Amino acid sequence: MNLPRFETLIERHHDEIYRYLWQMLRDTHLDAQDFTQETFMRAYQAYGRLRPDSNCRAWLYKIATNCAYTALRRSRREVSLDDDLPADGLPPPEEAVVHNLVLEDIRQFIDTLPLKQRAAVIMRHIDGFEYNEIAQTLDCSEEAARAHVSLAVRKLRKELDGQRR
Repeated sequence: MNLPRFETLIERHHDEIYRYLWQMLRDTHLDAQDFTQETFMRAYQAYGRLRPDSNCRAWLYKIATNCAYTALRRSRREVSLDDDLPADGLPPPEEAVVHNLVLEDIRQFIDTLPLKQRAAVIMRHIDGFEYNEIAQTLDCSEEAARAHVSLAVRKLRKELDGQRR
């Protein structure tokens, strides 16, 4: 299997890498577009060393994750998640209000997660990654990737249950 041209990788993955970085860096002074460019610059520099059988998407996410981690450590600021994707249809107004309140609670909770759990949850539940791709991206075992997602979801459930009481 041959690697695609680098330009093809940019065309296929630019928007999702940007969205991922925007979610990781939201509410900071950091610009997701700058870090998207940084991700692709680093990828271009390392592209010649990439094995032909590599998962290019996971490889790009790993570079993006490393860029985000480095930037967040430097900035020493908390980040949050915002799923700003448009809805397919409009729910009734009272349902929309409740939905938005629940989403805001979830966003605020995700802000408090450790970085690896935050990244794993974003990759799994927003970007649709498989656990093996999360593991490659976060440089951990597939079991650890499952644990990061599972711990985050358990914490979320506990937090939401506590708010209902």
